[in-house]
Amino acid sequence: MILIMGVFNVEVAPLRRAIHPELEKGTIIGRPFVRGVIGPNEVVVTYGFVGKVEAAMLAQAFIDRFHPSAIVFTGAAGALSNILKIGDVVLGDEYFEFDVARRDGKVELIEGSERLIERLEEHHKNVYVGRIATGDSFIDGEEMREKIKKMTQAVAVDMDSAAVAKVAKENGIDFVALKTIVDDCTVESFEKNYEKFAGKAAAIVSGVIDHHTI
Repeated sequence: MILIMGVFNVEVAPLRRAIHPELEKGTIIGRPFVRGVIGPNEVVVTYGFVGKVEAAMLAQAFIDRFHPSAIVFTGAAGALSNILKIGDVVLGDEYFEFDVARRDGKVELIEGSERLIERLEEHHKNVYVGRIATGDSFIDGEEMREKIKKMTQAVAVDMDSAAVAKVAKENGIDFVALKTIVDDCTVESFEKNYEKFAGKAAAIVSGVIDHHTI
């Protein structure tokens, strides 16, 4: 089974529409889920959380209930790399919490699943593979954007991927995040582009798992 997570409904809506047949609907910790089949894959799709604590909490709750073999996180992110444009899709190969500081100065890089990365790249070529930085703050402005970019060497930033990656790692579960760039780390850009592009990554995942086992 594949657990597929997104922050808001728009970020997983293409996957929810692709489920056929639906096998189960319900809520876990107040968040809705749909379990069913897409192509050759059994999936459970959920959404409804903001930030690292809620993302980690929900991931663990779904792991305990459904015991997935893989977790795919779809949704939106901000661009740190100047190479990325609005609407580009980032496939995370490493995840980094930019707002966690340790006395020894060391940081933990959490690696994404090579198997999932290869499978998604194999069946959808137009993705940018790179590191995703995560923190519990909305990045607004060039100064903060450049600071995080320099600190993390990441190409994109969000508020949740590293938290779910950490939970997946501790549970021995394959994980990857596929995120669409919806802003350049400004509120204005986010508000302009979010609704248009937030579901793009989910549509890509839906197209892949509808025809291939992952």
